Amino acid sequence: METSLSETAPAPSAAGPARGGTHRPTGHVIVIGGGVAGLVAARDLVRAGARVTVVEASDRIGGQVRTVDFADRRVDVGAEAIHVAPPHLSALVRDLGLWDDPLGSHHGHTLLGHPRGAQPMPAGLGPTGPSRIRPVLQSGMLSLPGLVRAGMEPVLARLAPPLAPERDVSVGDFLAGRFGHEVVRRFVDPLLGSLHSGDVYRLSLRGTAPQLVGAAEHRTSLIRRSAPRPTTSGPSFISWADGLQTFVDALASDIEGHGGRIARGVEVRQIVRAAGRWQVRTTAGGYETDAIVLATPTPVTAGLLGPLTRAAEPLREQRSASVVNLIVALTADQVFHHAAGDRFPLRATPETNGILLPSDAPWTMKAATFLGTKWPHLRRTADGRDDNAFLVRISAGRVGLHVVDELDDAELAARLLDDLHRTTGVRADVLDSTVVRWPAMPQCEVGHPARVAAVRTALSTSLPRLALAGAGIDGMGMSAVVRSGQAAATAIAAALA
Repeated sequence: METSLSETAPAPSAAGPARGGTHRPTGHVIVIGGGVAGLVAARDLVRAGARVTVVEASDRIGGQVRTVDFADRRVDVGAEAIHVAPPHLSALVRDLGLWDDPLGSHHGHTLLGHPRGAQPMPAGLGPTGPSRIRPVLQSGMLSLPGLVRAGMEPVLARLAPPLAPERDVSVGDFLAGRFGHEVVRRFVDPLLGSLHSGDVYRLSLRGTAPQLVGAAEHRTSLIRRSAPRPTTSGPSFISWADGLQTFVDALASDIEGHGGRIARGVEVRQIVRAAGRWQVRTTAGGYETDAIVLATPTPVTAGLLGPLTRAAEPLREQRSASVVNLIVALTADQVFHHAAGDRFPLRATPETNGILLPSDAPWTMKAATFLGTKWPHLRRTADGRDDNAFLVRISAGRVGLHVVDELDDAELAARLLDDLHRTTGVRADVLDSTVVRWPAMPQCEVGHPARVAAVRTALSTSLPRLALAGAGIDGMGMSAVVRSGQAAATAIAAALA
């Protein structure tokens, strides 16, 4: 027997008007997927006056935000920090009441893998390439031809054809056209490629680096772009003593505090459109609702929509990467001690936040974060004890590489610790370790934003009052998924008003 959630849900809250409009939405919305995008969409909708139920298949919410108890500390094993420079993120953190007690990351230095050994990352370098050319030219990481080629960027920017509004290009191809392939290989690949576990020559400029689209369309120089003005004082990257779970819990608390519901461990089996409304059939029963936000991985989204329309089939073309994070507690007083006779030089120091490696490096490891340096509160246990443990997070896995799936946890941990030693010189006794696997990191590659736009256009007419959101739809990273959830809420609120 089917139960109507729209009949049993609590009355609308006294929240403000819907985002982007003056009319308050009426009716009930089911948000399928309890990751950050789904929670943000649910929060916006319930605060705007809609009745909202979040349905999450797993027993936890947060998606790729996951904080665990490890070595008597709260440690993030997925997303690690929130970059609050984007105004919509800093505003959300403030709205959730979390601005009074964030922890900023330590301003240490990061190493980049290089054929001559790990080198300090030059100043003015970000995932989308240099914004200052002098530190890059002085880094010693480029050959003489590479130096000359990189220095020509201001001239080549004016000579390059503008990117047409209907075209997309890979981040790697665009930046290679500006700075040369050596800059992409030495800098962009280890930063952006590691961050997205992807191939920079396939990652979409429009979907992965939208901040560069204006320069591509208007032929402006990238090294003359001014740094964005901070919208807040204090650190740019933040977390909390209990990790990013604090952020997820605050979203959930706000949803439930405004009358919304969150159902964990409930899997959606089918969605049906009937008599102008939606039926959502789950492992916990069947429900009726007025609108749906699908904030699920793209294979799940395509599977749920498949019986209703072929419009979502292009979503199945999206590739994904299998990624592994090894969290290890090392004996702290051994970490930066170079043993006599050790043939690998100690390149890391107590000021090192981590290391990033290019995709052509002969290692399984793609990156390592020295959590004990980057997040000073992790140098001690949650209750303040000094237990001589230094935490490191080692990551592996990129799209198209299957080695992380071929090794069991013990084999993978041994290989990654050896890679850490060979690249940074760090070796120490292991006090504790855990392996966390993320089997499907979505790739926003060239053409994906256009496919998503076409799917959304088709769904808006064939399946009204249904919105898509999530990392697989609008790109990875906290900024992208929060904006994705907000956009989905805006669309549904307008449809229900």
